[in-house]
Amino acid sequence: MNNNFISEKIFGEQFFSKYYLVVLGVILLTISSKISLPFFQISVTLQTFVLYFISSFMGMLGFYAVLIYLILGTLGLPIFSDGGGIAYIFSPMYGFLYGMLFASLTINYFLKTGYKNLIKIFLSILFGFCMMHFIGICHQSYFIGIQKVLTNSFIFLIYSELFKVILVSVMIYILMMKFSKNY
Repeated sequence: MNNNFISEKIFGEQFFSKYYLVVLGVILLTISSKISLPFFQISVTLQTFVLYFISSFMGMLGFYAVLIYLILGTLGLPIFSDGGGIAYIFSPMYGFLYGMLFASLTINYFLKTGYKNLIKIFLSILFGFCMMHFIGICHQSYFIGIQKVLTNSFIFLIYSELFKVILVSVMIYILMMKFSKNY
């Protein structure tokens, strides 16, 4: 194996298994963007949960799934939570979408040497979370101001996001323990 991602251990390194995993990642991102859960004053989608999972489970294949998802949505497929299209680039929430690319790269970078322990997995996903939200907040603050971004959305999102980070970290750790003796 070139790297130590769980998906290669389970599904192998054949081209078609990688292709299907990327397609599955795009489908999961699309479905999860449409599932909205009421949380405090705002609604939260499961998209970031799927992002954290596929990025830590599949490595660069997760990144490719996010990239293809963004390209398809930007070209006009209504796969984002509020639709899609080129005009979506100029919406306040688009920063979180392209921040997902950097989050996926960050998670991949820290986990490419293997899943050493639960703390490493948690910190990798947490750094990805920080990267995505930093980019998203910067983009959104251009439209509505940093104070509104922090007080109206980020304060409420941080609890659900940290819960997702913890949940995915534990899930990946359990998968790592179950499917690999080499990590």
